[in-house]
Amino acid sequence: MKREEAFAFTEKCINGEPATCIAACPFHLDIKAFLKKAAKGRIGAAAQELNKSLPFPVLISELCPHPCQDVCQRKTVLGEETIDIRLLERSCANSNENKERKTYTLESLPQRAAVVGAGPAGLACALHLSRKRFPVTVFEKEPGWGGSLRDHLRFPAFEAEWIRKFASADVTFCFGQEVADLSELDAFDVVFLATGKDGEDFGLRESLDPSLGTTGIPRIFMGGEMTGAERIDGIAQTLDISKAMESWLQTGNASYASVNWEKTGCSRDVPHPNEAPTEHVVPTGEFYTKEEIQTEASRCMQCDCEECFKDCDLLTKFKKKPPRIAIDVAQDGMTRNSVSTACITRQTWSCNQCGHCAQVCEEHVDIGGLFELSRKDRVKSNLYPPAFHGYWMREMEEAVSSGALLRPAPNGAKETSYLFFPGCRLGGVHPDYPLKSYEALLGQHKETGIWLGCCGIPALWAGEEDQFVSHIEKMREDWEQMGSPAVIYACASCRRTFARFLPEVPLISLYEMLELGLSDGTIRTAETGTDPEAAQTKYDVFDPCAAYGMGEVKEAVRKLAGRTGGMVTAYDSNGKCCGYGGHIQLANPDFYDEVANRRCSESEEMFLTYCVNCMEVFAAHGKETRHILDLIFHLDQTRRKMTTLEEKRENNRFVKQRILETYWNEAYRPETEPWDALSVEVPETVQSEMERLLIPLRDVKKTIYINEETGEGFENQFGEVLCRMVGDYITCWVKYQKEDEIYHLREVYAHRMHIREDER
Repeated sequence: MKREEAFAFTEKCINGEPATCIAACPFHLDIKAFLKKAAKGRIGAAAQELNKSLPFPVLISELCPHPCQDVCQRKTVLGEETIDIRLLERSCANSNENKERKTYTLESLPQRAAVVGAGPAGLACALHLSRKRFPVTVFEKEPGWGGSLRDHLRFPAFEAEWIRKFASADVTFCFGQEVADLSELDAFDVVFLATGKDGEDFGLRESLDPSLGTTGIPRIFMGGEMTGAERIDGIAQTLDISKAMESWLQTGNASYASVNWEKTGCSRDVPHPNEAPTEHVVPTGEFYTKEEIQTEASRCMQCDCEECFKDCDLLTKFKKKPPRIAIDVAQDGMTRNSVSTACITRQTWSCNQCGHCAQVCEEHVDIGGLFELSRKDRVKSNLYPPAFHGYWMREMEEAVSSGALLRPAPNGAKETSYLFFPGCRLGGVHPDYPLKSYEALLGQHKETGIWLGCCGIPALWAGEEDQFVSHIEKMREDWEQMGSPAVIYACASCRRTFARFLPEVPLISLYEMLELGLSDGTIRTAETGTDPEAAQTKYDVFDPCAAYGMGEVKEAVRKLAGRTGGMVTAYDSNGKCCGYGGHIQLANPDFYDEVANRRCSESEEMFLTYCVNCMEVFAAHGKETRHILDLIFHLDQTRRKMTTLEEKRENNRFVKQRILETYWNEAYRPETEPWDALSVEVPETVQSEMERLLIPLRDVKKTIYINEETGEGFENQFGEVLCRMVGDYITCWVKYQKEDEIYHLREVYAHRMHIREDER
């Protein structure tokens, strides 16, 4: 992985970047840090923040027009009176607690610099270069420093500040000495011209590069008001030019590490929904008192863009900023650390891949996309835990092989205008979901074919890019083989996959079709209509995260709920994930439970969803939930027992078998294995653990079968046998006791370590 690949995802992120006030400041003073210290009553520390960015805090706080105040979000967002940053700066700069930093005597560098003009810009340049250990000589034709400021009412305060600043600087002032010709400065290695407004430019103005202050003579720079800049802007510009001069002295190249303050078109304004209103503090004197400084400075909201942090469960959990995540992803990608020592393995595989971060970000910074890149990179490098996604990859493999079915419209239809694609999990949760839906669709459009399979998202979430791309190409071929019909999808994640990787496929939601059919009467089944059990029941509709932006689908689902007599509340899941997305259950089980429980706690009513993944997650975490198809087809409204992993597999097989028998008069007999015939008794506690660890019953049976054949297990004094099976991605351990021909499970667990067995 190249660093640029990771950084491209977060280059427009402004989290941690300068706020509106800082971006507007000509000197880019860290106003947030200044106000934070001032609010704590640390006046000296606040003054040092001024000294770090401003060459002359007393002068600049007095003369600066303070554009920062115009963009203060107390004013622009909340409509309040702006924070008086100017008076706060003046109060701290003129405070007795504003002490000069300690200086250390270091040997001066050999290069010498000359400054022509002792106005504020020239003095700023001289101060900067002297702090970098360059001896500086300042030439001024007037008898003293200050230039146009000598007549200012506050000049005594300005002069006192200059005296303090230059007290320990290696700067020589030559007052009353006018430079008539640049040849007089040949002894100097670099020269800065700051002769003031309408001052002498020695014929170099036409060759000026305002961004660097360079002129037609490489060692001569120019800045300040003589370039047409306003006084404060001229001083700020001079600080940048001084850095270019420093670079020129050191390398011969007049450049410096500049900051791109316009890296994004984002306004940098951020919402402040819970911010309490405040009153502007009116000073009792010329400056604020210490108490007044604290009160006014505490009005600062420390503005920063944290929209993704507020809404993203992952970022809230790990508390790592997007730019830092990009650095860690790039670091892991370039160093090829092992899984255990990589920076960000756990966080990478904990992302729900819901896309919510990009949706709430004004710049659409996609952290999910960054983690998708990281997953793909880790798989290519073979530095990832296969166990995290092994179960779902195996489930997908069965869905696209023995569980797959692609048929045109049945009953002699001349063409196939639609293909019903229920996805790989709808029938596993309840066979009637796809069966009754397909029956209803055929009643609406008899030219509807069937496409059982998987969209491939398990491979995408697992980072198996090659397998995913190959699968998408196979899907494209299958679709074209059917005559390129419109695809009726039931799963929002399937729809997102189609739209992203097969954009040429026309898509329509199952729920839009059902709503249209019920409204125009083309769907007439005994089951549809108002459900007495659902009537007057309140539902919070939980829209799956993948349904973001699918307004027509959301509307159709709510209309369908209304047709059953149910009452839909104003609840909005806001595009958040139930916890299923990204298949994080094994990668970070505690976080998976945390996300699911958080979603459950956000709703007071029964959930109504149109995603079986959401429904199962919520039901597993104690939240009463219905699928919209339960209401439409009057399916069992009581809270059903959770469908086990093995039952899902059998249900999917049943769906394929029933469709082939009903519409094509074909028999379907799934392949069986020798261990399928074993009779295994599973206690409820053991079953729960199997579901949590994603260990299907067929794996348990296979483990027992292998042990019965090989006798490798260990039997204790109670007749309990402990045995194991090394699989492709986990080692499954089973403790059982055999009575007659029934195997009673005592314990099941798994680990992803591979224990090497050396032959002796």
